[in-house]
Amino acid sequence: PQEDLARLQGRLQRLNEMPQLPPIPAGLSPHLRSRLERIRQLELRIHERKVGSEATLGVQAERDTGATPPAAEASEKVPAYQRFHALAQDLPLGLTLPYKFKVLAEMFRSVDTIAGMLFNRAETITFAKVKQGVQDMMRKQFEERHVGQIKAVYPTSYHLRQEKNIPTFGSGVKKSDYQLTLEPVLGDEEKVNGRPHLSASRLLQRRKEFHRNLVNIVKQHHKAFLAALNPPMVVPEEKLMRWHPRFNVDAVPDVIP
Repeated sequence: PQEDLARLQGRLQRLNEMPQLPPIPAGLSPHLRSRLERIRQLELRIHERKVGSEATLGVQAERDTGATPPAAEASEKVPAYQRFHALAQDLPLGLTLPYKFKVLAEMFRSVDTIAGMLFNRAETITFAKVKQGVQDMMRKQFEERHVGQIKAVYPTSYHLRQEKNIPTFGSGVKKSDYQLTLEPVLGDEEKVNGRPHLSASRLLQRRKEFHRNLVNIVKQHHKAFLAALNPPMVVPEEKLMRWHPRFNVDAVPDVIP
């Protein structure tokens, strides 16, 4: 019917809304702004592919059943970039993260973005450089303990070292002082012109790996919660699609650095 066609067309239009990405902070160097813009474009392309696939599945489902899925009706008022953000994680949508874990995931993403640009330019990645960049991007305080949390969640993401004799360019740090440095851990195949290179696709893979590790941490607390119920519950991990309704996900303890 014409009414159903109009409704489907409206939904498809909403599905294809572009995500409202945060603006690039002012005051960054032209090179940094250029790299950030390239990453933003990559995110938009990923979003387009994911949303396009979901829209196709949604139309087919309505043709097969002749009905609108209840979840679709309930989510129509939610922006598309929020509804489909979790699709990039390859995990059930119901396995949401505590707010503090979402912030940590965003910090990892920011660290990887900045570290990738420095690493690909063969610059030493110091905590001081990363800290300033992350705080400019997120407008949140970023400390060494957050680096420790990142390392705890994703142990093979970075090599951390205390090094000295690193050029400081008038930052107030003496060249003879020790500085915390970060080096991304990459495979031998990830090279450009014979040198390790942190590509945009590898950044996305690392981001997804970090998210999976955070979900696995919550799963362990959820498993303990189910075991403490009366009677106890056991849910195979491969069948877990959402947390128990009485499980307070935001009460999960913070990651210990």
